[in-house]
Amino acid sequence: MDTTIPKVGAQYTLDSQVYEIISIVDNTISLCSLVYHYHRYLDFDSFALMEQKGVLVLHQRAPADLSKASQLISLPAKQQEHFRYRLKYIEACNKVLKGRLPKDATKALIERIADKIGDLHAPSVSTVWRWTHKYRMNNRNPFSLLKRYGLKRAKRTSHLVEELITHYIKTSYLQRECPTVTHSYKLLKSHITVENNRRSNIGNLALETPSYATFRRRILAMDRFLVTRKRQGLKAAQRVHKFGGHLYVDNDLNANVQYDTLTMNVNIIDQQGSCIGRPILSALFNPACRECPGYDIDIGAPCAEKTIRAAIRAIIRVGKYASVTTDHGSEVFNNWIQNTFNTLGIVIDYVPVGDPDAKAFIERFFGTVDTSFCNNLPGTTKSNHLTLGDYPSEDRACMTLDELRSAFDAWLEVYHNSYHEGLGTSPAKKRKELEKLSPPAERYSSEDLQQLCLSTWRLRISRGRVQSKHLFWTGPGLPEVAERLSAKQKALVYFNPCDLGTVWVAHPDTPKDWHPAYATRSDYQNCLTLSDHERVLQAFKDEKRDFDGSKASQKMYELNQLIESYKNKSRKEKTVQKKTDSTIAAITTSTSYI
Repeated sequence: MDTTIPKVGAQYTLDSQVYEIISIVDNTISLCSLVYHYHRYLDFDSFALMEQKGVLVLHQRAPADLSKASQLISLPAKQQEHFRYRLKYIEACNKVLKGRLPKDATKALIERIADKIGDLHAPSVSTVWRWTHKYRMNNRNPFSLLKRYGLKRAKRTSHLVEELITHYIKTSYLQRECPTVTHSYKLLKSHITVENNRRSNIGNLALETPSYATFRRRILAMDRFLVTRKRQGLKAAQRVHKFGGHLYVDNDLNANVQYDTLTMNVNIIDQQGSCIGRPILSALFNPACRECPGYDIDIGAPCAEKTIRAAIRAIIRVGKYASVTTDHGSEVFNNWIQNTFNTLGIVIDYVPVGDPDAKAFIERFFGTVDTSFCNNLPGTTKSNHLTLGDYPSEDRACMTLDELRSAFDAWLEVYHNSYHEGLGTSPAKKRKELEKLSPPAERYSSEDLQQLCLSTWRLRISRGRVQSKHLFWTGPGLPEVAERLSAKQKALVYFNPCDLGTVWVAHPDTPKDWHPAYATRSDYQNCLTLSDHERVLQAFKDEKRDFDGSKASQKMYELNQLIESYKNKSRKEKTVQKKTDSTIAAITTSTSYI
């Protein structure tokens, strides 16, 4: 396969992605993916070898490889006007002066042409002569009058000095401590000074110290993404060199939603009035109409159960969506979520790691939630401590979790009916407009969706209750099921990991006969997720593991020794008492005998 000369701006296909050459420095070719913004670095030999093997395929030529006519059309209007002016001066000189350019006649001709075409900055005679000479030398080719850019400046330093420059750029300048160019240049200069002293002792020629401008020019010529990545890290480089247009938004209402979680900027209290921290908002957002169809607000870390609760709420309200765009968080990147969504026919689109712009719509929605809702509530924590000031957030907190959910419902209704600049209307009206263009969404009942989430335990029934993970459920039908179980049989217990407030118990021989069983501690178990409960159990386990029982064991030993001493003392007192009693009895017997 033929190879091409790599040029800046050319595009190549590599690994089914289109890459553009963004810089060529020395022997390094820098390419950047147009879609995922991946950066690749190849030397000229590897580039040519990959082209020969067909791994790297030319997708679009560089703008510099376009024809002269195409370059002329692509020039700005001002430069095209200058090109036409040059051509008119040359054609007039050739026609009137027959190729000769006497000074006075040429100057007069230039003034007449300038007045005729409206050129306010007429060229000098020498400039017109230079244009005419170039025009003739290129066989009267008008495109020879286009501006040519100078070639790359050749290096004048020796090979050893170039190696030292490269060495100090890599080992000094390209470090996370971000040293200055001046500091790295001083190190290079000191090294060359020491090397020249050594060379003078053995009679070798001294190395020429490069100027600060040369050293700085080498640094500025490097790929800027690579420099930022080496000095500030990958995330900083991606942020500084970020590019991209608007995300594609499908007009189909049911095509896609975006999912993410947010730690809300407000503290809430429990039923006793104690502050219990900031709740987590798990939400889905529809980019087509800027609507939040489903959400879940709860205390505790994000988990798969809260994701399912938000998804079920959205499906019940507006119907099933075709795909969901989300990140790689543990609450969505797990087998249960993937299997559940696959059963429903929902495709999960995981965005690249560390790329919040891939789901920018829900990120912007969360910003609105903070500024328009959370920051105006009592107990708000604001976005940072500077904005919060000395506001006593925990002391002013007065809303319970249920009250916060009710308030968020009311605020969401206001948001859906408010004017949205990106839509030019409100989300509610936009939904009605798109409903006329979109096919109807698939609908599921709440019971069907809850059934989809059920899992099974096999447990024994004791005293009309079932127990699992230190939780208990009871119901009137459990004793009946227990009486029918054999000695080795266990009952089927169906539970919803999203809500451990209620379970359903069935006999293995009649698995369709479900008996509801209710939580014995409804204040804790209602709306409790399995993941949250397992975190609580793990916290208790960790607390027990961290407890040092050596002191308690020592005190237990001392207590046991004290009890033993009491026993010995009591035993001795009883022995003395027995001896006294026997002596008294003997004396009494002797006296009575006399």
